[in-house]
Amino acid sequence: MKKVGFVLLAVILAFCTLALCACNDDSAKGNGYVQTQGVKIVDGEGNAIGLYGTNLGGWLVQESWLVPTDIGGEYGQIDMMLSLANRFGLDGMNRLLDVYMDNWVTEADFENIANLGFNCVRIPFTYLNRTNAVMLDTSTNEYVRTPFKDLQIQESGFARLDWAIQMCQKHGLYAILDMHGAVGSQSGNDHTGDIANSNGGLLWKDNDIGETCRQKTKEIWVAIAQRYKDNKTVAMYDLINEPGIKYPLVGQLTDTTTAAYHDELYKAIREVDSKHVICMESCWMTTNLPNPSEYGWTNVIYEYHHYNWASNGIPNDAYYASLINDNNSAKDYNVPILIGEFNVWGDAHSDKANKWGGSRTSTQTDEEAWDGAIELYCDLGWNFTTWNFKHAAEHSSWGLFNYKGDVDYMWQQANYLTMTEEEISTIWARHNSENYTVNQTLVDCIIPHIKNFNVNGNDTRSTEELTKDYYILRQNYTWAK
Repeated sequence: MKKVGFVLLAVILAFCTLALCACNDDSAKGNGYVQTQGVKIVDGEGNAIGLYGTNLGGWLVQESWLVPTDIGGEYGQIDMMLSLANRFGLDGMNRLLDVYMDNWVTEADFENIANLGFNCVRIPFTYLNRTNAVMLDTSTNEYVRTPFKDLQIQESGFARLDWAIQMCQKHGLYAILDMHGAVGSQSGNDHTGDIANSNGGLLWKDNDIGETCRQKTKEIWVAIAQRYKDNKTVAMYDLINEPGIKYPLVGQLTDTTTAAYHDELYKAIREVDSKHVICMESCWMTTNLPNPSEYGWTNVIYEYHHYNWASNGIPNDAYYASLINDNNSAKDYNVPILIGEFNVWGDAHSDKANKWGGSRTSTQTDEEAWDGAIELYCDLGWNFTTWNFKHAAEHSSWGLFNYKGDVDYMWQQANYLTMTEEEISTIWARHNSENYTVNQTLVDCIIPHIKNFNVNGNDTRSTEELTKDYYILRQNYTWAK
């Protein structure tokens, strides 16, 4: 009887142990949050998924070529804010920015993106949206930049992001939170919101200013992670957009310095949020990022941006083959990848023809190239978000939505240096979602392929194996005789 009792007790203990393990096995069951499993992404139930969507670019940080604002030259968001504040007062600046943001992205955009068949949006923001970036200099009675050391995170700065995440939840989309502009700027490019130091920004400076910028950027990420740590609509934190350091002659590159700062941000976030995926970006290739095992990074995804600019003259078959070869050279990284931004141009594009100078010709259209690139992404399990959801143009592959050609004055651009508050407000308000229509030609190149997305993630077959099956990898030009 004692022996039977011991056997029964052992069986019960074994059963309880298995049950406990099953409850704690997030990889098998899911923990409610989007997670990574090797090269795969899984949803909150543990089911393998792909992420395919678009960017809400131009909303929380303007880029002049993308949005209805033109001052005759490049500008940063902070320049616009200061000009508006000094012309119309701080209240006037906020009124105008509200008009712009209320119209550039509306609930209809989330609904339309979801209805097309996408399942995520990447939301670019900057430190300017989160802090007291503008202050009054009482000695001159002018509005100026708040010194970096005096930047404070403001509760009101989260309102737009809170709303966007709520809209994502309502319409069945995941949100990717993208730090598009770090404090002091990571590059000095306009899409960071700050072009004051266009030779590379201040974030990477090896001095007190650089250290302050890095510390303040980290504080913002900790605040974001603290706020959204329990939010299951948020898929990931995209640490810094295009974070490469600008080197003379070489250009912008991600290296050990950026990896060390990625690690600093990773550790700070993990102290308050152990659940969300963290995304590290490269400038520009796979091997510009370290093997995550070098830093002990887990639950991470690596991001790349693909722009085979037509003016470079590189045929698409060569370009995409190089991406595959680069990706496969780091297959031991064992992480999912996200193509966070991209556009595609056919080999017949006039800029390529000009670059080739008559040495070769092609009939490959932009639509054929788009269709081929998306087919490749989906079949290889490369998650992606197009740039962009919207472009202030009537016909443009930069937008899933373009403005309607039959709406009066959509071509007008706001000049915040010369126009009245009413004129600026009228132009910006015109770019409401109601005045935009789907770019059906572009959408038709994308949607049929996402239905067959490879949820097993990051296929590392060789270009030789893939070329026979994928249009974009085959030569689509002929040499002149």
